[in-house]
Amino acid sequence: MAVALTPAQKLFGWYTRKNPVDLWLELLRHAEAFEDWEEAALHLDNLLGLDLWRNNPTSKYYDWRLITERLNSLAVAREEHDFQQLVNLLRSGLVRNLGNLTVPKLYNRSFSGTKYLIEEYITQVAETVEDISTLPASASAGVQSIGGSLTNQMKLDFIHDTRQAFGRSSLVLQGGAIFGMCHLGVVKALFLRGLLPRIITGTGTGALIASLVAIHTEEELPGVLNGDGIDLTAFNSRAKLSNGMSDSPQTFRSRWNTLMRRLRRFSREGYFLDVSVLEDCVRANVGDLTFEEAYNYSKRILNITVATEGQGGVPTLLNYITAPNVVSTLAKRKRVTR
Repeated sequence: MAVALTPAQKLFGWYTRKNPVDLWLELLRHAEAFEDWEEAALHLDNLLGLDLWRNNPTSKYYDWRLITERLNSLAVAREEHDFQQLVNLLRSGLVRNLGNLTVPKLYNRSFSGTKYLIEEYITQVAETVEDISTLPASASAGVQSIGGSLTNQMKLDFIHDTRQAFGRSSLVLQGGAIFGMCHLGVVKALFLRGLLPRIITGTGTGALIASLVAIHTEEELPGVLNGDGIDLTAFNSRAKLSNGMSDSPQTFRSRWNTLMRRLRRFSREGYFLDVSVLEDCVRANVGDLTFEEAYNYSKRILNITVATEGQGGVPTLLNYITAPNVVSTLAKRKRVTR
C-alpha cells in the first residue's frame, strides 16, 4: 500500500538527502577493500568530471607526445613479433621518470588514477617484459623473428640488465603511531592485488610492521594481515600489571595513570612507549630470527634503518647483507627508541 507524502515531508526528505558526491566520499573513506574503494573513486570521478581529464592525454606536466610515440612503437613491435625491436625499446625507455611520468600533480587530480595514456603505457611495458620472459625456448633459439632471433642467453642478459638499470621497488613504512595503524591495511591491499614488493623497509614503528610482514611466506601472510597471526598479549599484560587491574573495563583513573606514566617516561627517557613491552611484543611475533634467517625462510628482504648519533649523521641500513647475524628483534628495538 503506497503512502502519500505531504509537501512538507517531501521538502524535508529533499533537504536531508545526502549529496551524491558526499555519499561516495563517505564510502571512499570507509572502504574496507580495494574493490569498494575503486568503485567509489570511479563514481566520484564521473560526478566531478574528472574522467574527462583522465581521457585527455595532453598535459603540461609530462611529455605526452613522447609517451604516445613509444606506446605506438611497442604496440606495432608486439603485433609483428619483432622481439629485437621490443628489447631495444625497453632498453632505451625503461626508466622510472620517462617524460616526467612520476610528477605528483599527475596523481593528485583524479580519485581513481592518472591519465589513461600513462596507465596504458605502463600496462603495455609490463606485458612486453612478460612476453619476452615467457618466450618459448624453441622460438628463442631457432625461430627467426622480423628483428632477428633471441637466444636464451640474450633473454637472460636483457632481464638482468633491465633489472639493474630499473632497480627494485621497496615498500617503505614510516614511523609514528598514526602511520602504524595504517600500515597493515596498506600491506593487505597491496598483497591482495599482487603488488606487495619483496623488499620492505621500516623506520620507527614501521620497523615492527615491516618485520611482521617480511618474516612470513606467501601462504602465511593472509592470516597475519587479518590479525589472526599477531600476538598483542604483551601490551595487555603490562597494562593490567601497571594499573593493578584484572579483566575489568578501563576507567578514567586507569587511563589517567597510563597517560601520566607515559609523560614521566617521555620527560626522563625521551619516548612515550615502554620499550620493554615493545620488545616483548616483537619477540612474541618474530622470535630471535636474524636478518639472514628471516630472508632464507620467507625470501623477503627486510630493511631497518637506524639513525646515528648527532645531527647530519647518515642512517645505518640493516638487512641480510649488511648485518646478516644481527637479531632483527634488537634492531627494531633500537630503531624505535631513537
